[in-house]
Amino acid sequence: MKLVVLLSGAFLCAAAAHAAESVTSGDEIDYMPSVIRSSDDGARIVVFERLSASTFSGDLLLTRSTDGGATWSTPVPIIASSASERHPSLLQLGPSNYALFYLKGSGGNSSYRLWRATSTDGVVFTEQDQLDLGWATGGEVNPHVVRHADGTLTMSYQRLPTGSYVAESTDGGVTWDTLKTPIATGSQLPRIAFRESDGLYLASYQVGGGALAMYVKTTTDVHDWSAAPQDFAVSGNNHDSLPLVMPDGAFALFWIRANGSQFDLAVRRSSDGATWSDAITLTDTPGEDDVEPHPLVGASPTSVELYWGRDAPAGSLTYDIVREPGVMVVDVIHADGFDPA
Repeated sequence: MKLVVLLSGAFLCAAAAHAAESVTSGDEIDYMPSVIRSSDDGARIVVFERLSASTFSGDLLLTRSTDGGATWSTPVPIIASSASERHPSLLQLGPSNYALFYLKGSGGNSSYRLWRATSTDGVVFTEQDQLDLGWATGGEVNPHVVRHADGTLTMSYQRLPTGSYVAESTDGGVTWDTLKTPIATGSQLPRIAFRESDGLYLASYQVGGGALAMYVKTTTDVHDWSAAPQDFAVSGNNHDSLPLVMPDGAFALFWIRANGSQFDLAVRRSSDGATWSDAITLTDTPGEDDVEPHPLVGASPTSVELYWGRDAPAGSLTYDIVREPGVMVVDVIHADGFDPA
C-alpha cells in the first residue's frame, strides 16, 4: 500500500459522490483519470490506470465518448506491459497530434522513469522514448503536464522518495530541460497550472506521512520556486490536488479531504494563488471513496466537468471512473469578483 500512496497520492483515501455518472464499471480497480476534449472530433477521451488487485501494478486504458459523455466505449489497453504503467497525463498538442506522459517501472524506487507515447487519432498510442530529465538514476513518478499557448509544455513531477520538480519542453515533449528545478523538497504529488494572461505559475503539492497537508507556491519564473509556500489545506488529511485556470482567469484547485475514514472532493478558487475562497464540498457520501479529481474545463467560468475514481462501497477496491457534467466551482451566494454579475 505504501507504493500506491507514493505513486498516486492517496489510494486508501476517499469518500463520497452524488449523482455521479459511470464512465467505467465492473470489479476492476479503475483509477486516476486524465481527460481531454478532442478538437478533431469533439470526443471526450479518458486515459486511466487499471490496477492489479494483488500487486497494484498498473496498465493504462482508454475510453472515448462521442455523445457528450452520455455513453462510453469499452475501455481498451493502450500502454500495457509486464512493467507497471501509471499516472497518465494526456494532452492534445494540435490537430491529429496527441501526447501521453506516464510513469513506468518494474519495482523499487530506482526503476521508475517517465515516458511518452503519441497518437494521431486519440485511439491508438505508440510508446516513444523514456524522458531524459537529467537524473543519472531512476525515481521519477507522477508527471503532470500543461500546454502553453505557444506550444511550450511544463511538467511537474515527483522524485522518490519525496521531492517535487519541474521541467519544460519546446518540442512537444520529445526533449526536456535537464536543470532538475526543485519546486519543494520533502513533498509529494506536485501538480502545476499556468495562467497566460500574466505568466503566473501555480504549483500544489502535499507534505507528510499518514495525515497530509497541502501547500501551494506561485512564480513567474518557472526555474525559481524559492518563494515561501502558502498554506492551502493544512488541517486534517488532504491529498490529490490538481490546479487549473478557469476561463475568467481564476485559479481553481481541486483536492480530497478526509471525512472520518473516507474522503470527499472539494474545491477552492483564487485570483492570485495566495488568497483562497472558502472550500466548497463537492461530494459528501461517507459510504463511498472518492479520489483523484480531474476536471475538464469548458467555456463556463463557474463550472466544470469533473472526473474521478470512486469506490462503492468504500473498502471494496472496485474503483470505477465516474463523472459529473456540471460541477460548480463557486459559491453562488458569496461569489467573488471573478464571477459574472
